Amino acid sequence: MGRLLFTNLKYKKMKKLSLLILITCLFVAVNAQYTIPADSINGAETVYFKTFKLTKGNIVALQALCTNTGGTTDGTIVVQGSVDGVSFGTLASTAGLFYGYPNDTLTMTDGAVGLWVIENNPFLYIRYKVAGTSGDSTIVAPVLITKN
Repeated sequence: MGRLLFTNLKYKKMKKLSLLILITCLFVAVNAQYTIPADSINGAETVYFKTFKLTKGNIVALQALCTNTGGTTDGTIVVQGSVDGVSFGTLASTAGLFYGYPNDTLTMTDGAVGLWVIENNPFLYIRYKVAGTSGDSTIVAPVLITKN
């Protein structure tokens, strides 16, 4: 009787562990966060932060944080999309597809945060386009999160 009880408890613990592993795997498969390496913008240069290949139809959330490292922080950040990874177009706020907070073009200042959301993502590739100005010295740290 004691041996049967021990085997039953062991089976229940394994069942719970298996269920926990399954739920964890599903959560990881549904949400993915990509941290894109930060880069410095120095002067009047344009830097493209290219992301990973995405799945069409996902919800995509993007964020960029600007930090002044000297001089001035000035310039703009926009989000661009592409279906082939070669030709990119700048996204503009469109109801039901693309939203930018505070707007679709972020003017860089020290501590500025840009947030963008793409619903039912029609693009295979998304990237940030960061354009500095002559006295610019800023670090831009982008993040991308997808949800199936």
